[in-house]
Parts: sequence; C-alpha cells; structure tokens
Amino acid sequence: MRHPETLAGLAGVDGRRAVDLWLLALALAYGVAALVGLPLYGDGAYYWFKLAADEHFVVPNLRVGALLPQLPGMLAGRFTDDPVLLRHAFSLGYVALPVVSLAACWLIVRRVAPALVLFPLLWLAMHQINFSSVSELLTAAHLAWPFVLAAALWPAARAGRIYGWLLGALFVVLHPMAFVPALGLAVLAAWLGWSAPRAAWARQQGGALQRWAWLALAAWLALTGLLRLGWTLVGANRYERSNLSGDAALHYLLPSTPAQDALLAAAALASLLGALVLLRGVRMAGACWLMLASGVLLALLVGLAVWIGGEFLFGQGIKLKAALTFVAGLGFMVLAALVGQVLLWRAGASVGPGGAPDVTAGGAAGARSVRPERVPTGWLAAPAAAVLIMLTAKSAGWWLATNELGRMVAEAETPCIVRTGEAPPSLQWRWMRLVDEWPVAMNALAFRPWAPAAPEVSLLLPNDGCEILAATGQARLQSWVVRPWSQLDARFGPLRRLPGWR
Repeated sequence: MRHPETLAGLAGVDGRRAVDLWLLALALAYGVAALVGLPLYGDGAYYWFKLAADEHFVVPNLRVGALLPQLPGMLAGRFTDDPVLLRHAFSLGYVALPVVSLAACWLIVRRVAPALVLFPLLWLAMHQINFSSVSELLTAAHLAWPFVLAAALWPAARAGRIYGWLLGALFVVLHPMAFVPALGLAVLAAWLGWSAPRAAWARQQGGALQRWAWLALAAWLALTGLLRLGWTLVGANRYERSNLSGDAALHYLLPSTPAQDALLAAAALASLLGALVLLRGVRMAGACWLMLASGVLLALLVGLAVWIGGEFLFGQGIKLKAALTFVAGLGFMVLAALVGQVLLWRAGASVGPGGAPDVTAGGAAGARSVRPERVPTGWLAAPAAAVLIMLTAKSAGWWLATNELGRMVAEAETPCIVRTGEAPPSLQWRWMRLVDEWPVAMNALAFRPWAPAAPEVSLLLPNDGCEILAATGQARLQSWVVRPWSQLDARFGPLRRLPGWR
C-alpha cells in the first residue's frame, strides 16, 4: 500500500531520530530489568521455580498462551540447568513482550504517522504501576497494540490481517478477559470491511477483495471472542471468579496510591487531548490551547512518575496488577484506531487512483505545497521518560531487596530461617516490602550468592516449615510448593544441612 506524503504531514513529529533514541533507552532499561530478575516478582518466581527445579513450564489455569513468553526459558533449559542462566533467559522472555510490542508499533507508524506512538507510550507508562510480568491479561494488550496500528494505517497490508488471524486464536487460550480485546478488534475489522468500497486505500488494492478479507477476519475475531467469553462464563475456576465480585474485584481493578490514581487520570486526559490535536491539526484554530494543555498534562505525568518511583523505593504502592490499566489501554487503542483512520481518510482524499496526486484536487504541486503539521518531540519524550523513571525505580528497588535477601540466607547461623509476619527482622524494613511476598522462599533460592562467595546458604521457610523440614526432610516453600531437601540441594545448593543429617 502506498501512503501519500500528506499522511506523514498530518501526524508528523520533529526529530524521529530523537524518538528512536528514547525507545532505545527504554529497551535498555527493560534489559536491565531482566538482568536484575524483576520478572520474578510475584507469580513470576513460581513460574521460574517450576522451570529451574522441575524442568517444567507453567500453564496457569489452562492458559496455554502463557507458554509464549516462557519459550526462551524453556529453550535455555534444554542446554543448561544453571538456575542463574535460566533466570536470565526466563526474564528476557517476559521483558521482550513490551519491548517487541513497542518496537513493532514504532515501525508501523514511524514513516507515515509517528505521533500515533503517543498512545502505546501512554499505556506503557500506566502499565508501570503493575509489578506482574507474567500476567496474561497484560500480555493480551501488548500483543494487540501492533494490530490496532497496522489495521488503522496499513489496512491493505496482508501481513496485518495474517497477524490478526493468529491473534484471534491466541486470545482463546490467553486469559478469561481476553474476549474483550478480541471482540473490540472484531469491530475494527468489521469497520474496515464495511468502509472498504468507499476508501482510497481499498480502491488501490481491489475494493471487493479487501472488503471480504476484512469481513472474514472480523467474523473470526468475533468467533474467538465469543468462544473465550463462553469458556470464561462456564469454566472460570474459583480463583478467577473471586476477582470478579465484591471487594476483591475493586482491589483487583484499582491502583494502590493517590499518585497512581493521578497518573492514570493524567495519562487518560493526555490521550484525549492528543487525539484532538491530531484530529484538528496542529495549525488549525483552537489547537494552540490543546497543545498547551496536553503539554502540561505530559509534564505532570513525568512528575508523577518521579513521585511513584520514590514510593516504590520506600515500599509503597507495590501491587501485582491493577486491571484498570488494561481497561484504559483498550480506550487508548480505540483513540489510536480512530485517529489513524481519520488521518488515512484525509490523506486519501488528496490522491487519485493508484495513490497518485489528484490533479483536480490541487495537483502534484498542491500536494508538495502542503506544510507538514509537526508535533514537538517532547510530546513523545514525556511518556517515554515516565516509563523510564518508573521502570528504573522498580529495577533498583528489586535489586536492593534481592541482594539483601541473598545476604540474609548466606550469613544465617542456622540451616533454616523461619519467616513469619514479624521475622526475620530485615524483611520488615520498608524497602524490603517489594520482596516480602508469598514467593519469598523461592526468590531466596533464585538470588542466593553463589560459591565461592557463599559456599552454603540456608533455606527460608514460612511459619512451621523448618519444623516440617527437620521431621520429614521435605521443604515446604508454600503450602502447595513442597520439595525434598535433597532436590533443592542438587538444583540450588549447596544448602546448609540440619544437625544430625548425613
């Protein structure tokens, strides 16, 4: 599909190379997050433990789509049993999701409408209040973003539709709420099919063929969305149902601190104002105050990111997942698709059949005389900076906490450390709240200092776990995670032996 120059003019941006550098900085920050093992927060520790201790991958609640980001760890497990190398491979698999998603979005919009990357950037900024890296709900959003932008800006491209077919199949086995993006993308595909006979992009490629290709994809996405909805209604287990009602639903949905609430509000308003700026045109009447207001909101976004990063480092606002970020992300996708389609329609209105400039509408000279509308680079730098700040704060806090956890098990005098709500004392420090969660015993194995720095380390077991270990030789890391001491010693040791053991 050939895009007229006017499309880039309608949603241009000064200094694409500057945005390239911002996105490269984000990729590096995610790389650091992988190296310090941030994806092992929460459920991620259990996923890694199953891979490192049992050589098995995890399919949580029959969500087969969860295997996709585990592939690097599973592949590494075929060549090494070193827990540290497996930890790095596992972490890289999960941080690759947001990095690849954002990179794909940028490649899709960079040449024709670079300012549209604002919307996935704003969503990624909101996403930083979530600490879970293994959430299949957020994985669905990462995977959906490139399709939304490709469908909006390159609707005649076959690759985008092929990706849509694959995405629909994946949504069925990804998350109980994945029917929402599936049905939303079905509406987008149906719109493209319905509008194809009157659209310049479709006339260039064969309107009837484009129409039926998009309508077929819409039917497929609707079918997969309904299948996922039916499975959710009939097959949701007790854990999944518990997050859909009462106080548990509110806890699952909402952020944890006023600063996080303000961040979501600022990002949502910035996305709305950004859409208005792009729809009205930077040089049109009334756009000045829109640019000013959106600039203030984006500056506020950076300030809130600094505030929230400080909260993370002091053990506040740490939450596995706030599903409201997913809901807002769907809204941002709607705005991105709407703006992209309007820009494409405006550009098509100034070209003739085959993508050539329409002489009757001003001719080639008229097309060349269009002054490109430019959006300042800072417009995109602000949400990128917000992501960078919060991600760096999370990585720094996690590195400090896991290093203290490793020191604790290396310097303990007993072979087993009892963990309760008040012990050990160092876990009660405010900045240790980041790691003081139910998988802390598995994280103590993941981040133990390795020989010769610490030839032997102690196990950290909850409540009466040390008594059970002494009596049975079984280490109860959690009520549903029980392994023989000998297996843990072989995989993660050497561990200190209990008195009298041979």
